[in-house]
Amino acid sequence: MLREAQWITKQTFKNLFFSAGLFIFLGGCVQKTLKPEDVIRTQTKQKVFLSSYDEVWRAAHAVLKYPIVNENQDTGLIETDFIKSQDGFTGPDQPSASSGLRYKIVMIFAKGKSQGQESVRLTIDKKIEKLRDFFSEAESLTSDGLEEKVLFYRIERELLISKGLKKAADDQAVNQ
Repeated sequence: MLREAQWITKQTFKNLFFSAGLFIFLGGCVQKTLKPEDVIRTQTKQKVFLSSYDEVWRAAHAVLKYPIVNENQDTGLIETDFIKSQDGFTGPDQPSASSGLRYKIVMIFAKGKSQGQESVRLTIDKKIEKLRDFFSEAESLTSDGLEEKVLFYRIERELLISKGLKKAADDQAVNQ
């Protein structure tokens, strides 16, 4: 009878061990579902443009409609002044802006080579602050990533328009 109790204990232990291993294996295969705003937030910080540094710099200035307080082309930095949320960007599904929110946009440019061409990596960081009252410290909030995505899109469109105009001018010069 003692042998049967030991066997049952060993068999139970094996079953538990097998079940735990199976649970860990299958748990590792399951991927956590991300909310759409989490996906946007992780994908919108940086973008690489296959253009010259000067062209990307100029395109960023063309699409940025906020007052700039700090810019240095040599170090690759553009920083806007704080913008009140009611004066800035609001997405199509966002409620009306709160009067206690303000934000600024910081763009960081880095030269490089990608796919054998001159390229520029652009990082856009939207720093949002919530002001409670006059005396307390501002609370930092995270961006939903939508305005950054819009800025990347507009810069890309500016670069495409610029390349198209340059190609048209070159074609016209060749035909004359």
